[in-house]
Amino acid sequence: MRPRFSLSIPSRTFAGFALVICAFGAVALASIVQHEQTARTLGLLPEGYLPLALDVAELRANHGVFLTRMDGILEEQDTTPTVAYLRSARLLRQSLLERTLTGITRAYAMQPPEDAASVLSAVRAELSSVRAVYSADERRFDDLSRALLGRDRSRAEQILGDLRTRERTVERHLRRASDSMQAGIAAMSADAEREERRSVQILALLALAALLVGLLVTFYTQRTLAPLPRLQERVAAVARGDLDARRLSLTGDDEIGRLAAEFERMVDALAARDARLHEAADRLRALQRMQEQIVEGLRAAVVLVDEGGVVRSVNPSAALLFGVTPADVGRPLAALSLGARIAPLEAAIGEVRAGSERAVLTATPLASTDVLAKPEPRLLDVLVTPFGEQPMTGAERPVLIVAEDVTEDLRTKARLIHSERLAAIGRMAAHVTHEVRNPLSSIGLNVEMLEEETSESGPEVQALLRAIHREVDRLTAVTEEYLRLARLPEPRLEQGDLGETVREVAQFVRAEMTNAGVVFVVDVPGALPHIAYDEAQLRQALLNLLRNAREAMPAPGGTVRVSVEVEGGDVVLRVADDGPGIAPEVQARIFDPFFTTKERGTGLGLPLTQQIVAAHGGRIGVHGAPGQGTTFELAFPIAGDTAVASDLALSRDTAARDALHEGAQALEATTAAPEASE
Repeated sequence: MRPRFSLSIPSRTFAGFALVICAFGAVALASIVQHEQTARTLGLLPEGYLPLALDVAELRANHGVFLTRMDGILEEQDTTPTVAYLRSARLLRQSLLERTLTGITRAYAMQPPEDAASVLSAVRAELSSVRAVYSADERRFDDLSRALLGRDRSRAEQILGDLRTRERTVERHLRRASDSMQAGIAAMSADAEREERRSVQILALLALAALLVGLLVTFYTQRTLAPLPRLQERVAAVARGDLDARRLSLTGDDEIGRLAAEFERMVDALAARDARLHEAADRLRALQRMQEQIVEGLRAAVVLVDEGGVVRSVNPSAALLFGVTPADVGRPLAALSLGARIAPLEAAIGEVRAGSERAVLTATPLASTDVLAKPEPRLLDVLVTPFGEQPMTGAERPVLIVAEDVTEDLRTKARLIHSERLAAIGRMAAHVTHEVRNPLSSIGLNVEMLEEETSESGPEVQALLRAIHREVDRLTAVTEEYLRLARLPEPRLEQGDLGETVREVAQFVRAEMTNAGVVFVVDVPGALPHIAYDEAQLRQALLNLLRNAREAMPAPGGTVRVSVEVEGGDVVLRVADDGPGIAPEVQARIFDPFFTTKERGTGLGLPLTQQIVAAHGGRIGVHGAPGQGTTFELAFPIAGDTAVASDLALSRDTAARDALHEGAQALEATTAAPEASE
């Protein structure tokens, strides 16, 4: 059983290290005291002796230069510079001398030892003698300057000889002062070295004693804390999940022993719980893998946005559909411009976060990032639903965005509807021709006979017969329109310059435009890339558009503009007018067969034009708004890609063409032989 009053491990460790600290504190205190003594001795060198020695040396050097200039002054032709130099040099050496004497006074203030003080006294005596000589010679130097400037050579030689003698005396005083300083510095350095050796010996003995105390305390602490590495290894093994590693078997009755026993009991509890968690984690991982595989394999794009509007997960289809890649995970959805490309998306997300169970966007256009290319927008079905559990009050709801590209599905559906309509046109053309054309021929013949027989009748009868004849001709023209649409042959493509054809057609209709009071503008470049086209069919399509533009002009006149230019890989033909424009609801139906806004139109001109453009692998579109005119735009691929585009267009319309040919054959059979019943 543990003694009642035994010290704990922290207390014993603290006591041991406190003893070590005290021992090393004693060493540090002794070191500081000894350092103060040595520093005071050595402080005289950098702060007193060395600067003083340098000042004395500078005095000697300056004096040597001064003597040298004095020796050659009589040989100079112009002594004015030397006289000026002697005047300034005398002021300089007086300044240096006073600075040196001030340094001696400063050294005395540092309370030097007796031997150092005696050196300073000797130096001061020598420098005082030098100052006396300098003061006495000032008048003689002035006499020398006047003799030199007055060119009195004999007097200058006499004064100069006297000054040289006195300057030699100064040189001896300076040399003795310098020798005294050097001797003093050498003696002080030797004293400092002896003091340092003594300090090192004392500190070494104290440090050795403190080291022995530290070793004893360290040995005791190591013995006490020896089980900790094994405990740490056991803890690390458990942290790695290795609960079956070698168990601790510590027999000590201190804190470490009790901690080891409690730790082993905790490990046993963790092992039991870990087994249950592993089983649950395996099931969860399997479920997550299955979910990830399902999401990654979806054709639809999936984007998860958290409550802060930050993208948290995307699948590969999201990158293919609208460019949201795994690199965008962690970025705000607003920074990805997805909301700008799918206009109603932000409103749908807000609706779901406001509490709605879901928001569905059907056939929503996806704006392109390439503004210059003006591609046809992709159409998406978008589903926005809440994700995860209901958050706390006031928090936004994470949302899941699921988008599927339905562009091709809608295009396929539209093509099927268009094909069915064209097939219906073919069958109806045959039926209408069968039921109407032969009776119209009979009516026309009978009207001609009536005109001959009633030629002498009044004008009212003749006007009535002419009106009947015009209506018969109009109905015959309608049947001809049906026949032309049903009999449209496959284009015979040849490479050429579309601009030449446009200019020829424009020249052909210019007189017609002028008679109608229309300003006709043709803007076609001189040279354009070649396209593969059937000239006759494109002439017919362009004539339809130009005549529609002319008929759309309000009286009187207006402007019709036809232009051709290259955009990307296409040659684009535009026919624009400044007429009343077309309402959006009408634009959606203008290519439907039999739909027309004209009083006497057949509704077949624009469908025929669309069929011609599609057969050439091109695109046709209409732009405009009420009051802003109308522009029809026809785009044809530049030669090289045309054959492929045409094959695709023809393959898309195969079913429609088959139906049209079937109707045309029936129509021709009906036209060739009148029905027996008639």
